[in-house]
Amino acid sequence: MPVTATIEEIEAYQKDLEKGNIDPSNLPPCSHCATFSKFFKPHAFRERIFLVLIKMMIITVPSVLLRFMCPGCRKTFAYYPCFALPYKRFTVPTIMQCSQTYVEDDKATYVTAAMIDNIAPGYKNGGILAPTTVHRWISTLANLTGTTQRALDLILQENPTSNICRNLAHLTVCGRKYRSQARKDILLKCRRLLHTEKIFTTLFEKSIFTRLARSCAFA
Repeated sequence: MPVTATIEEIEAYQKDLEKGNIDPSNLPPCSHCATFSKFFKPHAFRERIFLVLIKMMIITVPSVLLRFMCPGCRKTFAYYPCFALPYKRFTVPTIMQCSQTYVEDDKATYVTAAMIDNIAPGYKNGGILAPTTVHRWISTLANLTGTTQRALDLILQENPTSNICRNLAHLTVCGRKYRSQARKDILLKCRRLLHTEKIFTTLFEKSIFTRLARSCAFA
């Protein structure tokens, strides 16, 4: 079955947004002036279309993202709910599942990673989930090194005897999946995030993306 955020989850987030229940305090401090995020003020809304999977069909769900402003330097930050990543329309569960299929299975290709139960999800108006999309998703997850590090810090605070750092250091990637050191590094960073997510979910009974809200800054 497809792994995806549900329409109900997106609608629940939308209701919280309308009621003013979105709290910026768990965002990182301002990257420009270091003002604590608890002082951020609601600034504007951005329309956003999410793509969710329903019975192997890719369905569009309209929503809105809230943008906060830092009172110190007036830089703005888009707040992303736990099911969303910056610049990505597919939801986190789908991105994580397809990326994990590729980096964890030595036999997987980008074509098979874009499939669920041996079927590629399709769009209503034609076309299917492209293998190149999975390639880009892996690069996106690899760039979330700050999220991985914060998750590791929380895991070690909760369980100082955890061997997670040793396990991450021993992770490898199948040699046929890359042609350059740069791509190898990207695949390893992605796999480390996915491995950290497993431990984090077991320990805290919630996803990294639920506990660690993300933001994207704008000038």
